[in-house]
Amino acid sequence: MPSSAGTETEPDGAFTDVAVRTGPRCWLITGTGRVVAGAGELPRGTALRLAAAYHADAADARFTLLAVAGTGAESRGPAATGWFLACAGARREWTRDQARAVVDLAADAVQLRARLAARRGGERGLAEALIGRLAAGGDGTGRGETEALLHAAGLRPGYLAVVIRPGDRTGDLAVTRDLAEDLVSGYPGSGGRSAVAVAGDEVLAVISGTDAAGLAGWLREAGPVLEAAGVALTAGIGGPAGSAAALAGAVREASGVRRAATLRAAAGAGAGAGAGAAPGVRVATSAEVDSHELLLASVPTPVLRSFRERLLGPLTEYDARHNAELLPTLRSFLACDGSWSACASRMYVHVNTVRYRIGRIEALTGRDLSALSDRVDFFLALRGA
Repeated sequence: MPSSAGTETEPDGAFTDVAVRTGPRCWLITGTGRVVAGAGELPRGTALRLAAAYHADAADARFTLLAVAGTGAESRGPAATGWFLACAGARREWTRDQARAVVDLAADAVQLRARLAARRGGERGLAEALIGRLAAGGDGTGRGETEALLHAAGLRPGYLAVVIRPGDRTGDLAVTRDLAEDLVSGYPGSGGRSAVAVAGDEVLAVISGTDAAGLAGWLREAGPVLEAAGVALTAGIGGPAGSAAALAGAVREASGVRRAATLRAAAGAGAGAGAGAAPGVRVATSAEVDSHELLLASVPTPVLRSFRERLLGPLTEYDARHNAELLPTLRSFLACDGSWSACASRMYVHVNTVRYRIGRIEALTGRDLSALSDRVDFFLALRGA
């Protein structure tokens, strides 16, 4: 199993042997749907379906799902970070010996989980050192040190950087780090190599790989599992980067893409990125984000908020007092490229109503909606407002 610092071991052989001999074929699966070990191959689609059923406490016609208790810190984590056994068949169909064998296997699973957690915890120092340098822009004169850390973590060029942040329902960055470790460690395109750590108010993961779209698809496939567990995550993917110096830029790009995905969802335009803070995962790559979204994402939040309040504040206040629908009209007018008749048709009002509302908008803001520069300002202010 890949650790947070990128080392990889084969699935526990003793556990696999016991799982095969148990009678009911059993698999040990994490809360994000990653198969740790078990009786042969289990398709990822099946594992994800079982994980979603486990979180929803739903019965499965072909498997019996049993929780695997944690020890230490992992015993206090949320359901999404828990592990479970999936054993073929219904429990009522097992013989007494088979049921006893499953109980013994569950005890072995607890011990295996504890061993792997201890190993991962011991290797986190390397990941934290690497991620800390990258988050601080660790290239330039320190490039050799960054390259050494990448090499020690088993990471080889090219690289993909992934920035993940919890949504409203999961504000714990340590939990998000654990989920990120589990999500990226199983991605086939990484070669089993990853480094994951908390960086400020985000979690940063670096893997070996070049297929950003493939990684995005892999994360999105886990969306229903996270949704069933009540977890909300937003992820941005930057890269690929062919060197340590380029990786620092990919990290900044990934952070901007993640913020752009959040703005896109808040604006209700989240094609492929979800909406709001609903459970699941919103994922975006740099190729999927428009240039103006990256521009907005790079602006400090207080500056962006001040810009929006100065420009849109008078309209918000007027709408609150008079229910005038000036903001909806402005959005529709811009979406219709400034066409009075198209805006009127879209809003099911008379064209004179649109003209009156646009006049009120211009009077309240001191802007001219026939001027391209003012239209651009309004367009940018409305993104995420």
